[in-house]
Amino acid sequence: MTWDDTSGAVSERPLAADETVDAVVEGWSRLFAYLVVAIVFGFSVIMPFFGLLLALAFASYLRAGQVHARRHRGSLLRLVVGPLTAPLDLARGFAGTLLTVPYAAVFAVAVPMAIMATSAIDVQVAPLVGAAWGAGAAAYVLLAAPGIRAPRRHLVQVFIALAYGPRRIAVVGAVLCVVTLAVLAAAIVLKPTFAPMYELENSIAQELSRFQDSIQQRVS
Repeated sequence: MTWDDTSGAVSERPLAADETVDAVVEGWSRLFAYLVVAIVFGFSVIMPFFGLLLALAFASYLRAGQVHARRHRGSLLRLVVGPLTAPLDLARGFAGTLLTVPYAAVFAVAVPMAIMATSAIDVQVAPLVGAAWGAGAAAYVLLAAPGIRAPRRHLVQVFIALAYGPRRIAVVGAVLCVVTLAVLAAAIVLKPTFAPMYELENSIAQELSRFQDSIQQRVS
């Protein structure tokens, strides 16, 4: 082996190590991004109205951040607050999110109906609970459903910049895991509230109750 071959072999080792570290950080960052999505999902189940508003605003801002990051590579601070300095990017992010609202609306309707349909096998679920899980599904669609990549991709970029290093990964992972478990547990245990949309809450409950009764009548 010549000197050039030896130096090349030596120089490839740090490069391979750096690529391995980058792959590990990116893998953890993807997990963290999905944990954030799960938190928004759980919050939307607990408080559907405010949860969907949060998901809509969050998805729009993440899309704006993705657009901004394409033109302005920079630090964690720029990744997080950069869109605030570019109103046009914010508008583009909001417009992109609006295009996904029909996609989310399909799940907001289909999931509660599927849950109510379980009455055919003697599984009784409160109509508002089914509606709340539909809202959670819609929030998930806005952020990370198949075909919707921009919000999740920007979240991954943010976490790559934030959690670079074992200690940061451990801290961020521990915090997100605790928050995610707490929110999902609350989504399962607590009764959902549609405040302040009480009339909408009553209308949804009535419609889903009728659908549930019709399923039971057809089966019986």
